[in-house]
Amino acid sequence: MSNFGDHPAFEVIATRTLDVNGEPAFHLRIGRPVLEADGETWRCDYSVEGPSTNHRSSFCGVDAVQALLNVIYVMSVEAEMSEENLSGRLTWGGQRGHFGLPAPEADPERKQSAHDRT
Repeated sequence: MSNFGDHPAFEVIATRTLDVNGEPAFHLRIGRPVLEADGETWRCDYSVEGPSTNHRSSFCGVDAVQALLNVIYVMSVEAEMSEENLSGRLTWGGQRGHFGLPAPEADPERKQSAHDRT
């Protein structure tokens, strides 16, 4: 994978490619979770790349699974909010608006805490 500015490349462990106007052109890449220097926090890098979208970031968790799930949740939101999707050009397996990724609402704790705030 290529570098993004000052960020080093990460080891990609999973990918999903979505179609833009029927062509495979929107790439979701997930990096291997890594233990941070503090010895307690896990970080998982990811990238979202398409014709109008180019974003890379990371999310952390108390363990590798939580960091990975956080990245999957945020990728779902980023795909949904992308210019490619908002303009109606993004699909996965012919579906619009659902890309086979769980949304943050899939986590019962997140759902309950969001409900508690209202």
